[in-house]
Amino acid sequence: MRLIVSDIPEEGLYNETDLQITVGEDAEKENAHVSINVHKFGKRVLIKGNAGMSSLFMCSRCLKQFYLPLSADFEEEYLPAPEVSGAVEQELTAEELDSGFYSGDEINVEELIREQMLLAVPMKPLCKPDCRGICPKCGKDLNDGSCGCKEDGIDSRLMPLKKIKESFKYRKE
Repeated sequence: MRLIVSDIPEEGLYNETDLQITVGEDAEKENAHVSINVHKFGKRVLIKGNAGMSSLFMCSRCLKQFYLPLSADFEEEYLPAPEVSGAVEQELTAEELDSGFYSGDEINVEELIREQMLLAVPMKPLCKPDCRGICPKCGKDLNDGSCGCKEDGIDSRLMPLKKIKESFKYRKE
């Protein structure tokens, strides 16, 4: 979906639509339901809205695929892209750092929505909050029940620390 800046009326624009966005583990596009309010102030364009979708992810603990609902409220201000000639570097002002830019007379809303959906994805997606993951020894999914592997107790690499801890016990007594 592309917005033509010169076509935005003075009173603003409201649009509700479904966009095809790629966010999750699979490369397939999925529907994102989007509601946006667009207002133009001179050459500045303010886009407010929300988006929601469900996308396929892999659980970071048990490695099963699951659909994760995503939603985001957003507010983005767009300014006309500064015209730069050649390879001249131009420093951005503090105000420009918080804004998006558009070239010509159009803004690509799909990129804004995709960015917002990516920001809504948790760092470690979980199929459920209490996911137990997989056994590090046998690889059994612990959500289906325990695996029967014996716990060795302490990691052999930590044994020197255990000896130091025990030596402090004897000093106190």
